[in-house]
Amino acid sequence: MAKLVVIKEPEGDRTPYLRGILTQSLVNAGLSFNDAYEIAQTLKSDLKDASEITSSELKDRVRRLLKEKFGPAISLPDKQTNDAAHNILVRSSGQTTPFSVGILSHSLIACAIPERVARKGAHRVFATLRNGGYTEIDHKTLRRLTHRCLREHCSQEAADRYLSWRMFERSGKPLIVLIGGATGTGKSTVTSEVAYRTGIARLQSTDMMREIIRAYLTSQAVPTLGYSSFEAWRGIQAPTEGKDGSVENPLVAGFLAQFTTIKPAIEKAVARAVTEGVDMIIEGVHVLPMHLNLRDAGEKAILVPLMLATLKKDLLGKQIKKRCRENAERKSSRYFEKLDDIWEMQSYLLSEADTHGVPIIANRNVYATVVEVLDLIGQEVEKMFPAHTLNVESEL
Repeated sequence: MAKLVVIKEPEGDRTPYLRGILTQSLVNAGLSFNDAYEIAQTLKSDLKDASEITSSELKDRVRRLLKEKFGPAISLPDKQTNDAAHNILVRSSGQTTPFSVGILSHSLIACAIPERVARKGAHRVFATLRNGGYTEIDHKTLRRLTHRCLREHCSQEAADRYLSWRMFERSGKPLIVLIGGATGTGKSTVTSEVAYRTGIARLQSTDMMREIIRAYLTSQAVPTLGYSSFEAWRGIQAPTEGKDGSVENPLVAGFLAQFTTIKPAIEKAVARAVTEGVDMIIEGVHVLPMHLNLRDAGEKAILVPLMLATLKKDLLGKQIKKRCRENAERKSSRYFEKLDDIWEMQSYLLSEADTHGVPIIANRNVYATVVEVLDLIGQEVEKMFPAHTLNVESEL
C-alpha cells in the first residue's frame, strides 16, 4: 500500500495521512470512537492506491462517508464552526479550556446517555452558545444549559439521567460493575467497551486472579486451579452421594471448588475499590454476585451485578471459535470440543442468576449489549439519586 500524503491548502505543506489523527478529529466533532475509527479505516481502504490528496478533497470524502452512514444528521464541522467552538472558553477551578462538542458528547455518554442522544444534546448546546454570542461560560452554567438542552431537544429521561449522574459524581461513591458469564459470552469485549464509554480505568479479570493465585499455591494445595472453569472437576475427588440419594453434578462441583479459592480475591478487590473510592469493573466466569459477600460495598458504592449470556448453542460455538482465532495461544479445538460442558456451565450460571435476581443480558451483538449494560448502570444511579428529588440549580 502506497504511503498517502495530505497536501494542506493553501499552504502546500505535505503530511502523511494518519488514521489516528482523523479518528480523534471525528471524536472531537461528536462521533463515537467506533464510528470515527470506522470512517477513518474506510477512507484509508478507499485511498489505498493513491499517493497524495489535498486537504479539501480529504474533507469532501469524509463528508460523503458521514452522509452515507448517518444521513444529514451528522456532518463534519467546517473551519468556521471549529473556530467558533474553540473561541468559546469554559471556566472551571481557576482554569479555562476551549469548548468541545466531542468532549461534551463523551461526557454525556459517560452518564449512560445513548450515543446519538448525547451527540444531539452536545450539538444543541453548541448551537445555543454560538447563537447567544457566548465567548466564555463557567462550567456550572454550562451544566445547567446542557440539562436544559437535553430536556427541551432530546428527552426528559436524558435530562433526568444527566442530573442523577452529576449528583452521583459529587457523592464520591465509586461505581462497581460485576460482569459474569460462561466462557465465550463476550465478557472481555463488553467490559472494554463499557470501560471506554464510562471512563472506568480499573479493570480486573478473574482469569488473571486465578493465574496469580496459581503462582503462589501448589497444584496439590488447590488442584482445581490448573484447569479451565468447565474442567475444574478434574481436580476434585469424585462427588459423593448425598443424604437424599442425589449425586452433585461434577462439572458444577469442580467449578464451585475453584470459585471458593478465587472468591476472597474478588471480595478483596471490591473492598479495596470501595475504600479508595475508585470505579472498577470485574469480569469473569467466577463473578457470582449471589455467592459473594458484598453487603458493605452495596452500602458504600453503586454496585451493578449482571450476567452475560449467549442463548443459542451454535452462536456460542461460533463466538468461541472467533475468540480462539484472535488469540493464538488458545486452542480452538479444545474449547469447541468442550462446547457441551460450557453450555451446561452457562445453564447453571443463568439458573443461579435468575434465582437470585441478578440481571441477565443476552449478548446478541456488542453494540446492543453495551447499550443495555449502560442503561442498567444508569438505572442503578437513578435509584440512588432520583432526579425528581434533586434541584437543578443547586445540584448542577
